[in-house]
Amino acid sequence: MTPTALVPTAPAPTAPVPTARVEPQVPAALRVAAGWSWRLLIIGAAIYVILMAVGRIRIVVIPVIAGLLISALIRPVALVLRRHSVPRLASSFLTVIGFLIIVVGVGVGVGFNAANEFPSLADQVSNGVEQVRDYLQDGPLHLSQKQLDDLTNTITQTLANNRGRLASGVLSGATVAAEVVTGLLLMLFSTFFFVHDGDRIWGWIVTRFPPDSEARVRGAGREAWSTLTGYVRGTMIVALVDAAGITIGLLVVGVPLVAPLALLTFLGGFIPIVGATVAGGAAVLVTLVSNGWVPALVILAVAVGVQQVESHLLQPLVMRRAVRLHPLAIVISLSAGGVLAGIPGAIAAVPFVAVVNRVAGYLARSGKQSAACDG
Repeated sequence: MTPTALVPTAPAPTAPVPTARVEPQVPAALRVAAGWSWRLLIIGAAIYVILMAVGRIRIVVIPVIAGLLISALIRPVALVLRRHSVPRLASSFLTVIGFLIIVVGVGVGVGFNAANEFPSLADQVSNGVEQVRDYLQDGPLHLSQKQLDDLTNTITQTLANNRGRLASGVLSGATVAAEVVTGLLLMLFSTFFFVHDGDRIWGWIVTRFPPDSEARVRGAGREAWSTLTGYVRGTMIVALVDAAGITIGLLVVGVPLVAPLALLTFLGGFIPIVGATVAGGAAVLVTLVSNGWVPALVILAVAVGVQQVESHLLQPLVMRRAVRLHPLAIVISLSAGGVLAGIPGAIAAVPFVAVVNRVAGYLARSGKQSAACDG
C-alpha cells in the first residue's frame, strides 16, 4: 500500500445551485406577489415615518395648510387688484386684512346674537326639561316620583364625581392657549406670503428639480393649484347655500340662535358628508328643545332637503371639475384625516387626496405622451 493511499482525500466541493434553476421552481404568481409585497412594505414604512414626523410638528403643519387653503380662496382678489395697477405688496395686505375684517365681523355678530338669545333659550330649555319630566312620569313609562328623583340624583352625583376631571380639562385647555395663538399667527403669516409670493416660492421649488423634469413639475403644480382653488371655491359656494337653506328654515319656524346655527352649518360644509349631518343634527336638537316636536320635524325635513340638493345638484355642478373622487375615497380620507389631526385633518384630507389624484393622473398622462414621442 502506498503512503499516498493513507492520506484522506477532501470531498469534492458541491457546486452551487444556479439561481436560474431555482426561479422556475417558484410560481410566477408568488414571485409577483413577493415583488409587490416588499415594495408595498417600503412604501408603507416611508408613509409611516412621514406621518410620525408630521405628527411631531403638527402645530406648524396645520397652520401652514390652513394658510394654503385660505390663500387659494382669496388670492384671486389680490390678482384682480394687481391687474388694476395696485402694487404687489399693497394688494397682498389689502386682501389679507379684508379677509380678517370679514371673519372677525362675522364672529362678533354671531357672538352678540348668541349672548342676546341665550337667556330666552335657557328658559325654553327649563320648560323642555319639565316637559320631559312630565312625559316620563305620565307617559308610557309611568316612572314614579322616587325613580325620577333617583335618576336626578345619579346625574348630579356623576357630575360631582367628575368635577375634578372637568377642572383639569379646563386647565389643560388653558395651557394650550399659547399654542393656539402661535398657530393663528403662523397661519396669518403663511396666508400673506402665499398670497404675496406663492408663484415665486413655487418657481424656486421647480428649479430644484433636474432641467429635463422642470416642465412636468410645473405642469403638475398647475394641476394641483387648479384643483385646490376649485375645491375651496366650490366648497365655499356649497357651504353658503347650505347655510342659507338652514337659516331660512330656522327663521320661518322661529328658532333661537339662528346666527350660530347658520355659522355652524357653513363651517360644516367644509367637511364633506359628516359636517352637514352634524350641523343639521344640532339645528334639529336646538329646535326640539326650544320649540317642540313638530318644529323639530320641520327643521329635520329642511336639513334633509338641503343635503339632497347639495348631493344631487350642487356637488355635481360645482365640484365635478375640481374633485373627482369616489364617495368611499372621501369617507376613508375623512376618517384618516380625523384620526391623524382631528377636525383640521378632516378638513384638509379631501383636498389633499383630490390634489394627489389629479397630479398622479397628469404625471401618468404626460409620461405616456413622452414615451409615445420617444417611440
